[in-house]
Formats: sequence, structure tokens, C-alpha cells
Amino acid sequence: MPKTIIVSDLDGTLLDPSDYSFAAALPALEVLWEQGVPLVLCSSKTRTEMEVYRRRLGNSHPFITENGGGAFIPQGYFSTPIGSVESAGYQLIVLGTPHAEVRNRFVLLRERLGVKVRGFTDMTIDEIAALTGLPRDEAALAKQRDFDEPFVFDEAPDEQFLQAIEASGLRWTQGRFFHIMGNHDKGRAVGLLQSFYQREYGAITSIGLGNSLNDLPLLQAVDRPVLVRHADGSFDSRIDIPGLLKTQHAGPLGWNEAVLQLLAPKAAHETTAHLTAPACLTGIFDAALAAADPYRAVLNAAKLEDGYLLVGGAAYNLAAYDRIIVVGAGKATARMALAIEDLLGARISGGLVIVKQGHTASLRCIEQTEAAHPVPDAAGMAGTQRLLEIVRAADVRTLVVCLFSGGASALLVAPADGVTLQDKQQVTALLLNAGASIAELNAVRKHLSAVKGGRLAQAAWPAQVVTLLLSDVIGDRLDVIASGPTAPDASTFADAWSVFAKYGLHEKMPALVEDYLRRGMAGQEAETAKGIDPCFRTTRHAIVGGIRLALAAAEEKARQLGCATEVVSVELHGEARTAAQMLAQNARAKQAGLREGEWLCLLYGGETTVTVRGTGKGGRNQELALAFALAIERMAGITMLSAGTDGSDGPTDAAGAMVDGETVIQARQLGMEPARYLENNDSYSFFQHFDERSGGHSHFKTGPTGTNVMDIQLVLCTRIQA
Repeated sequence: MPKTIIVSDLDGTLLDPSDYSFAAALPALEVLWEQGVPLVLCSSKTRTEMEVYRRRLGNSHPFITENGGGAFIPQGYFSTPIGSVESAGYQLIVLGTPHAEVRNRFVLLRERLGVKVRGFTDMTIDEIAALTGLPRDEAALAKQRDFDEPFVFDEAPDEQFLQAIEASGLRWTQGRFFHIMGNHDKGRAVGLLQSFYQREYGAITSIGLGNSLNDLPLLQAVDRPVLVRHADGSFDSRIDIPGLLKTQHAGPLGWNEAVLQLLAPKAAHETTAHLTAPACLTGIFDAALAAADPYRAVLNAAKLEDGYLLVGGAAYNLAAYDRIIVVGAGKATARMALAIEDLLGARISGGLVIVKQGHTASLRCIEQTEAAHPVPDAAGMAGTQRLLEIVRAADVRTLVVCLFSGGASALLVAPADGVTLQDKQQVTALLLNAGASIAELNAVRKHLSAVKGGRLAQAAWPAQVVTLLLSDVIGDRLDVIASGPTAPDASTFADAWSVFAKYGLHEKMPALVEDYLRRGMAGQEAETAKGIDPCFRTTRHAIVGGIRLALAAAEEKARQLGCATEVVSVELHGEARTAAQMLAQNARAKQAGLREGEWLCLLYGGETTVTVRGTGKGGRNQELALAFALAIERMAGITMLSAGTDGSDGPTDAAGAMVDGETVIQARQLGMEPARYLENNDSYSFFQHFDERSGGHSHFKTGPTGTNVMDIQLVLCTRIQA
């Protein structure tokens, strides 16, 4: 059997373009390590940059730097001699022109043509760090060039300058940045290394992965070329070669998808017999996330045709507006704003979105402010005040595009007159700990706010307002998503008061809140905006995505893996522990009806609650998973994943957890009593300690996903052959 060799680009391919993480590719990387498949890194990065990532990846194979300028081979890697020079402890094959010569000709061309263009050599370390998003120490390594010079135009790319590079005997290419270089490319270096591997192993099969124009020679040089999708969902249209495989997902997630598929030829029609239950559930969850991507959701719902913005069943003639402003809040709003920027471009006059800390995107003209979630903070309050100032300046010739997703209720903070931020923080914490539903929590929030409950629409009137919503609530109710800043509100001050009564919290209610609600019930404070308000005559809404779309994609992925599927509920709610018992009971019943070797995936979506009685740390998904594990103790063939689509479960860095019938047994063998952790609402500590002691991966951590369409529970059932 031919030896498989994988050659891979880094930025935007194996590494996430925003944080340079390869976490999403770990499943495929583990397969490479287990099977001993060489992974040759091939990048525009310098040798010193590449060494950083080789250490992080545990990679000991040859690597190619600066778009093919040099091939670095560890000493003694190949058993037969190769023509090379020694450099920095490697055998180096020089294919490129020395950087000093490339740089000198770059400067001469720039001066002769008067082009506004800067290379990395012209920039400070801080400027490179700001441009690339690299930490300062890694930005310093990016300046240590051997063979090429990255450069950027101050304005639009100058075709005359690019043509002059080629006329001078040099070449240029483009990845994240333009590069000027000698007569070399990635393909030449890859071809050379392939010849060495062939000499070492005989027949080989090469797989190459890239995402940009500078990867085209690499992809042309390998047997199985793979084009990885960009973060915005697009592909580089300049790459079109025979046999090209294009990934469904972007960046390292797409890399992971393609490598697993190509290393297992049956992967496209794979069955669960070839995968572990955790791998299946992870793949199904990833498919749901991809379908809920806010960027794609917005571009699927909003179109630009002949100067008209088509969205929400309406057509907005953009020529009729002097200004277009974009405002919003939520965990997924940054990627929604990125889509609007790409759709409307320079037509946007400005705007502001408020996002959860760590959930930003690379926006160009729409500002973004980070704030706390789920308990509001001063940053959210300051951001909301600026947002209100922006919309209050709108007039009849202004189009206000509002973007809201899950988390907006906590991030959009404008306390009503007479109520303080501290009061709202205390109320939010009280209701969350009491297990109040999102609808109940929002009824209170709306009546303590100057922006929720339709009041943002009032502030923007008489402007035209179109609101795009990524739903994170059961039933996709406009008045509940983000607490309905631009939607009519049917709830009253009396409804808000009754929430405190239901949970016995009147005595704990802040005095200013109690006074404000009493005044509201007495008609002394203005109610939230109702349907008859004139502001709603110029306001439209469009739900661009939600849990149903995510579960449909999860269902399709489960079928591809050979599982029978059943979407049980898209409205899972109530206490997490109670929901866990229901899920476990259903799983046991369904499993009993399966034949040996048959697989069934049960899918749920919704949002449960947790009544906090203990002193521990956790979130509703981790608590649900722990309760589920206790309910299926010793039951072989049942595995469950419960996770938040936003990547953060409550106040933790975990999205959720994965458990099976052995989890509780194994925990007790390790000296842990799961029931005690559950009783103390300490599910996060349970899974943290369990993984530390067992070496497992029950804690499910994705990092911020950029979306938020409630939670997903996936239960995989099979009959184990006796």
C-alpha cells in the first residue's frame, strides 16, 4: 500500500485565521499521529515562525517556508543523502532568492512607480501584530525573512506594480498578504520533497491542503488536492484544478473533515461501525454549528439586487436613504455584522454592535464593543448608551439595520430612570439562580429597561428599521428574542411583578426595582411599546436562523453516518435534571427496540434551566449531562452530548459535556461521587476532575463558536452484541 504524505498550508487552513488555533483539527491530527502519516507544513511563514507551530503540533517532519523559498529537513530524517546545506540544525534546500536581494528590488520598483505599498521590513513589530493578529513575539519572528517579502497596498492593489514585479524577473503571489519573491513556489518545493519520500518508501500518495492563490502550486503538485473554505464561507475562485475536493467547513474544521475523509475512503458514506460514539456525536454537532453560522444565515436571508436590499419580504431602495446605519447586540452579532458589511460595503455610514467578551470579528466600518454575559456590566451599559445615541440621530431618510442574537438581553443594557446597573445585575442573578425561564427573565428585563420591549424602535422612529434575528428562544417569538428591542411587547408591569412572586423573591428584590415596578403597575411609568405605536409602521423583522435549521443539518449528518434519526423536540425546556430523566427514559425505550448493531440518533433542541441551590460551578448543559449519566449508569450502548451552540455553558469555558453508561462507574472508581457534585450544582468541577483523573475528554470545549441558537442534545443509541 502506498505511503500517505500530507502537505498543508497553515493560516486559514490548518490554523484558524483569527486566533491561529488548530483545536478544531485535533481529531484528524490524532489519526495522523496514530498512523504515522507525515505532515509537511508548507507556509508563507518564516523558519522561526514555523518552529513555533511545529512545537505546538509535536511535528518532527520536514517543512517548507516562505512560499517554497526553503525546504528544511531534520538531520537524518531520510536514510539516503540529499543535496543540501546545513542551517540552524537542519538540512536546508535553498530554492528562493535571498531576502536582501528581493527587498532591494521591491524598494526600487516602489520608488520608480510611486506606489503606496509597504513591506513587513517597513513596519514595526507592533504594526505587524496589529495587521496579522499575531502576538507581539510571533510578529517579531514574521520580520525575520529569508526568501520573500510580504507587502500590503495602502489603497487598492496596483496592477501596474504587480506587472512590474514579473517584468523584473521576480514573482508575486497572494495568501493573506501579497508576497514578492524569486523564481520559486510551494509546488516546486513539494515536488522535491515527494521525490525524497518516494526514494525512501517507494510508492506514495500525497494529499495537499490550502485555501489561497499561493497554495495553487502546492495543490497542483499533489495527488489529492483539497481547497479549504474561507471563514466567510467562500472559496478562492482562482483555484480550479481537476480532482479538487472542496471542504464543507472553513479553516481547521474543514481541514479536519477532509483529512478524515481522505484517510478513510468510505468516509463520505461512513457508518458508525467505523467511528467511536464520541466521534459521531462531535461530527453531528459540528454539522449543526455549520448550519447555524450567522454569516451564512444573514447572506441567505438578505440579498442586494439592482440597488435594492431584499430582506424580510420587503425591498428597500437604497438610493432613497442618505444614511444606512447598523446596530445590534448578541453573541453572534459580530459575524452577522460582517455579513452585512460584505453585502452593503461602502453604503454603510457606520454603526455599533455589542458582543460578548471574546466574540468579536474583523469588522471594517461597524464598531464593536465587548461586554459581560449573562450578568450585565458597565461596558454593556456604556455601549448601549452610544447605540441609543446613534439611532436617535436617525431620520426619515435613514435605514437602520438591527442585528440581534442570543445574549443580547444581557448585553443591551439601559436601566430605566430610577433603576441602577447594580439593581439590574442583582435582579438578573436572582432570577437565573431561581431557575426562571428566558421568557420570564425577559418580561422583567423589558420593564426595567429604556431599550428593550420595543423601545429601541421608538428611539429610531421615524427611520425605517429592519431587524435580522438569529433566534435562541423556543417558538422564535419576536418579543422574546433579545427581549424584543424593536418588537411590540404584550407583557405588562404586572407580569414582571408576578415573576418575582412565583419564585418567592419579593423580599430579595432591590428597593429601587420594587418601587419602579409598583409605580409602573399604578400607571405612573410608561409601559413598554405596544403594537399600536406608530414606530412599528416602519419596522420589519426577519428571522434568519434558529434551532430547526441546525437540527435539520444534524439529522442529515447522522444519516450520512448510517444512523436512523429522530428529531424528538425543538422545544426542550424545564429543569435540566428533569429533562435529563426524560431523555434517559426515552433512550432506554428506543434502545430496547433496536436490533443488534443498529444505531439511532435522537436529537433535541431548546433551553433548560437550573435552580441553583448549591455553591458549585456549572451550566445547564453540564448539569443535564451529569444527571443523564446517573440515569443511564451501567447501560452500555447509550452516549449523550449536551452542548450550547454558542460554545459557553453558563459562566464556564465549556460548551457542555459528553457521557455514557460507564461515566458514573468510572468516576466512582476514581474516588468521585457524581451525585454529590450534582447536588451542589458543581457539574463543571465534576467533568474537570473526571477528565484530569481519567485522561478522558468528557468535557466538551469548542471555544466561542460565533453563533447562538440555543442548546442541542444528541443521544446515540445502539444494541451491543452480546
